[in-house]
Amino acid sequence: MIVLKMTPEELVGHYLQGERDFRGIKLIQSPFDVEGNEIDLRGLCLQEINLSGACLNKADFTEADLSGGNLFGAVLEQACFRRAIVRDANMYSINLSWADLTEADLRGTILTHMNANCAYFDRANFGYRFEYAILAETSFRDALIPKQSICGYGNLIWNTTMPDGTVERGPYWGDF
Repeated sequence: MIVLKMTPEELVGHYLQGERDFRGIKLIQSPFDVEGNEIDLRGLCLQEINLSGACLNKADFTEADLSGGNLFGAVLEQACFRRAIVRDANMYSINLSWADLTEADLRGTILTHMNANCAYFDRANFGYRFEYAILAETSFRDALIPKQSICGYGNLIWNTTMPDGTVERGPYWGDF
């Protein structure tokens, strides 16, 4: 299988020319950046983008708009979505390990089967529940989501911080 590697500049250039399908790409650092830094996509409007199965580790989507995007099965380890708008998106089976989604707007977004190990959803806004998620060392401090939606529906809970600041120690699987 050939994996297409793209820099942020190439991705944005193709997007601005009307392309929306970037399935399976591997986002790499721009040659102009310091190696090891985050991949800068801050503040961009990337609505309706298809990043299904893409490798987007360390991508910084701070204040970006990915509304209606398809991120099914994407790998976003250590990615940043601070204050990002990710409404009505498909994030089914996404890997958000060590990701920062502080104050993200996730209303209407599908998050079922996500791996959110050590992720931060502090003050994030959720539209509805998710199922079968891995929520070990995950934080939902001040998030707009009921505790029952976090601790139920087959989600794995383990040292997970609830919206009220309490910690569910676990490990346990949430009931339906």
